[in-house]
Amino acid sequence: MEGRVRTPIGAVCATHPDEAAVATCARCGGFLCGDCTELAGETPYCAPCVAVLRREARPSRVIQVALALNVAGLACLPCSLALPLPTLVAGLAGVVLGLRELRRIARGEGAERGRTLARVTTGLGWVNLGLASSWLAVVFWGFGP
Repeated sequence: MEGRVRTPIGAVCATHPDEAAVATCARCGGFLCGDCTELAGETPYCAPCVAVLRREARPSRVIQVALALNVAGLACLPCSLALPLPTLVAGLAGVVLGLRELRRIARGEGAERGRTLARVTTGLGWVNLGLASSWLAVVFWGFGP
């Protein structure tokens, strides 16, 4: 029982006074009934505290790495004269991971602060895919007749 806060006997929910408290919010200390308890991992929180935690949370490491990969992909495009493989991989990763992060945020599983980062990563991914596709078209089909 280490790390767990016990709810006092007779405590009632802060939102629903007619309901017995089954948990205590780990952030604000308010008593929670079963309907009000929201778990983040195994830790109980109330809805307002979950909203604050989501708003203040850092963006995921995955989206930060995907953004760095896309910037590197743009930088590597002129260096790869034969096949723009790094740019193609970076673009694909940016689109897939950026859209995945946006879906996580929409479901309430990701940090709100990561929304802009995910949009930028997705946009750069599309730019990288477009540039790599254009480069491949030039390499395989030439400049013209």
